[in-house]
Amino acid sequence: MVKINQLNVCFQSENIDYVSLSELLIPDYLEMINNRNIMKLLSPKVKTYTYEDELNWVKENLEKNSLIFSMIERKSQNFIGNIELMDVNNKSAEIGIVITESFQGKHYGTEALKTIIDYSFNVLKLRELDLIVYAHNARAIHCYKKLGFKEYKVVNNVAMIDNQSVDDIYMKLEK
Repeated sequence: MVKINQLNVCFQSENIDYVSLSELLIPDYLEMINNRNIMKLLSPKVKTYTYEDELNWVKENLEKNSLIFSMIERKSQNFIGNIELMDVNNKSAEIGIVITESFQGKHYGTEALKTIIDYSFNVLKLRELDLIVYAHNARAIHCYKKLGFKEYKVVNNVAMIDNQSVDDIYMKLEK
């Protein structure tokens, strides 16, 4: 297990430390991204990522100063997942979040989203946050709606996952 003092803590919420991407977390990233149950909530592509793939991803995003934060549970110091702000401009960004299977259903997603919303609106001074979620990800959709995101567009048949056609739901939160 990676110790929190080996990582760069960017900010915190009640139960989570948000840290910069780190090569030390690559085994955790691989376990998460190679989990089939998680992948079918993110992408129609079934791919097994290698250590080299993840190392390149970490290095590329660190070079670009991407706003990707790995989440560490403060109590156990276990890896929870990643949360990201993409396509950031002077008024908006798109949120991406992925939680490891063992931490799903424990309200860490809600806590992380509240924190990144606060960071986006109060630190980055953004006015709007967007996200795209597969229509079959009911738990995530429920969480987003609870936090005030509103659906504004549906794109049908964007992927085939488990031999089922999947729709994209576009959601928005305005300050």
